[in-house]
Amino acid sequence: MRALLVAIAALAAACSPPATTTEAPAAVEAPAAPNAATQAALDVLTPIISTEVGKPVSLQPSTATIRDGWAYIDAEVLNADGSAIDWMTTNLASRYENGVMDEGGGVHALLKNENGTWTVLEHVIAPTDVAWIDWVDRHGVPADILGLPEN
Repeated sequence: MRALLVAIAALAAACSPPATTTEAPAAVEAPAAPNAATQAALDVLTPIISTEVGKPVSLQPSTATIRDGWAYIDAEVLNADGSAIDWMTTNLASRYENGVMDEGGGVHALLKNENGTWTVLEHVIAPTDVAWIDWVDRHGVPADILGLPEN
């Protein structure tokens, strides 16, 4: 009989909902602020992307490789306030609607620094392929800066 009572108690415990906790949900960390070199490149790139998109944007870099006067930026395009962009409210709405844009909406850009000034050599918004693969041959940038394997 005692074994039966222990089994019933164990079964009741196993079927009971878990105890609630009073822990607050984990806070979402804000992305780290770009370093000075990355910010200088973003300061040149952002107005160009804003013009193409047709409204003020901000860029949140996921990759920023800066070396030997080259910069490769892979960044998320956001509204100026940092909220998600609705591509249907931009100059790129028809591209988005027709599936000619990657839904992630990132920008890839190659910049060159000459005499302390960044110049955007190439950029592409939300490509559906690796649009930067020929930048090595066209501009002489080292492949590893673009995250590409050396040939």
